[in-house]
Amino acid sequence: MQQTIILIRLKLILFLLFLKISFAQNSTASPYSLGGLGDITFKGNVINRMMGGVSVFSDSIHANLNNPASLGELKLTTFSVGIHYKNTQLTSSDLRDDSRTGSLDYIAVSIPTKFFSFSFGVIPYSSVGYRLQANNLTKQDEVVVSRYEGRGGTNKSFFTVGFKILKFVSLGGTVNYNFGKISTQASSQNENIDFGTFLSSESSLSGLDYELGTHFKFNLSKKYIIESFLTFKPENNLNSRNKRVYFTRSLQNQNIGDFKEVDLTSSNLDLVKLRIGQSYKYGLSISKDKKWFLGSQYSFAQSENFKNDFLNQGNISYENANSISFGGFIIPDFSSITDYWKRIVYRVGFRSENTGIKIDNSLLKERVYSIGASFPMGGYYSANNVSGFSNLNVGFELGTRGINSGSLIKENFWALRIGLSLNDLWFIKRKYN
Repeated sequence: MQQTIILIRLKLILFLLFLKISFAQNSTASPYSLGGLGDITFKGNVINRMMGGVSVFSDSIHANLNNPASLGELKLTTFSVGIHYKNTQLTSSDLRDDSRTGSLDYIAVSIPTKFFSFSFGVIPYSSVGYRLQANNLTKQDEVVVSRYEGRGGTNKSFFTVGFKILKFVSLGGTVNYNFGKISTQASSQNENIDFGTFLSSESSLSGLDYELGTHFKFNLSKKYIIESFLTFKPENNLNSRNKRVYFTRSLQNQNIGDFKEVDLTSSNLDLVKLRIGQSYKYGLSISKDKKWFLGSQYSFAQSENFKNDFLNQGNISYENANSISFGGFIIPDFSSITDYWKRIVYRVGFRSENTGIKIDNSLLKERVYSIGASFPMGGYYSANNVSGFSNLNVGFELGTRGINSGSLIKENFWALRIGLSLNDLWFIKRKYN
């Protein structure tokens, strides 16, 4: 009993620690993050991402953050956390550069009760991180340096409930509170003039949305299982409270000269509502219990009507986004006692995504290949699979985004992702102490 109390305290400490870290990081360094709300960095937990983002699989020891109805299968309290390190190579007709980023991906606590399961946590959802520079010559052959920078992003704090209504049907729902801040700065500096001019803009974002889901799990026979899920998120709005200032700054000592805050009220830009279109996900899979799994998933987001009057980029337009994913896993011998490596879950996946962002009329697409493994960290087995075990999940992604054509940039990237899924029994009356 004392060990359980210590473990609970340790998990709460870790939760507060990672919660603090999550808001102090920037998880992208991409010029393409200037569109929309930035790069959508959350594609599911590490297990999902190792299978290309496929989120149809459900079991009793893992929390599926992309599929609220899957909580109906949960039997153990689960603490989930994920981090990543990403290396990106950017190439264009006259540029080659590298960027490295690292970030917290998600943190969540999921708890089963007698009648339902619930989950809560924080997800860094999107990220903005770019710095662009252009050198232009004036008629007097003077060099004018123009820079465009952006940073920030959005986060989701969520509360999810999932429960079974029949032996093979589960329902679930998630309420998200979205919040974050996006800052941009444009500057122009003449090499022969000490003071440069700067335009700094800041948007504070907030708003609620919700997602509903259903999950079906049929036993074709004693061993073979068919699973399917569908989630739907209605259209919602994000409130963007905005500020903008002009100022000049010395290039030598960084002293600020003229400073003026722009009156946004007269142009109705102090508060802008960002329209986030409806979206849905559908997945289908077949598996052999504790042996192998094969699944596919289609996702759609209605983003063609997105616009931000406050941060309006003339060369960016939008269309509806969609993606398709395939993935699976294999377990050599789930119940092996003598050979640890046979109990490891080996995963593989692929995702092809149309992001819905068009830059200079070129559609931004992304392709990602992924592999990984889930390493058992202890526990024991039982016939009804209630006891379970904790897992260390490690995944590797290799992908490309964009094209190397004209003024556009191609990104080749790889990412290492690590997640922990720690299990414990809560709210269950023990027969023996």
